[in-house]
Amino acid sequence: MILLTPASSTAIGACPHQATVCASCILDSSDYFATLSAAAKQALQAVLQRRVCERRTMLYQEGQLSEHLFILLSGEVKIYKSLPSGRQQIHKLIAIPGDLIGCEDIYHATYSSTAEAIGPVVVCHWRKSELQTLAESQPEITDTLMRSMARNLNAYVQHIANLGQKSALERVASYLVFMVTTHAARNLCHQRLRESLTRSELADLLGITQRTLIRSLKSLEQAGLLSLTRDGFVIHDHDALTALSSSRE
Repeated sequence: MILLTPASSTAIGACPHQATVCASCILDSSDYFATLSAAAKQALQAVLQRRVCERRTMLYQEGQLSEHLFILLSGEVKIYKSLPSGRQQIHKLIAIPGDLIGCEDIYHATYSSTAEAIGPVVVCHWRKSELQTLAESQPEITDTLMRSMARNLNAYVQHIANLGQKSALERVASYLVFMVTTHAARNLCHQRLRESLTRSELADLLGITQRTLIRSLKSLEQAGLLSLTRDGFVIHDHDALTALSSSRE
């Protein structure tokens, strides 16, 4: 989980080549890059490219040449692998501005998964060749990229552990706690959490059937922990959800 950090003394401010688009640079607030030196951030900023994606746009697809590293500005992106049956196995939801997309494949020749915009998405991206050139003159950039890979690996290991150790109800509670924890960074209303994933997609992410997901949500609603709405959830007892989500951690 990546939370935004306050701008530091090394803040570089607006993108000079996109001043009418970005009043401030995402590099100043992303937890990955905020502590870099001004020189390193300015070098990264100089080769950033902005991209606006419509709903269901593929940022990249599994098996394609791995050419770019993306950083999220707004919106939500699901990361998944395609199964032989045609279904998607979603293993990550990129939802917080400043999150990196594709960092697990930065040293691979091809992408190991697919990244798809759930709704309208705005990202910036670097060419991997440009990053490699910058890293030669700015070693701290290499350190940052290695830390990002390690952080994503740890998150994936935790996701696998949750699938193996937690009950369906505990997995659903964990997801709702994630939604509440990150709502401010995603500009969501504190009480009403808008759900961008379909029930089928959320079930895939949590490794349960859609029927089990619906049954778990109804159980949490009957217990008074939340209310279901047409487009998401209203959380009534965050503490109880947190206790349930961490009961086997």
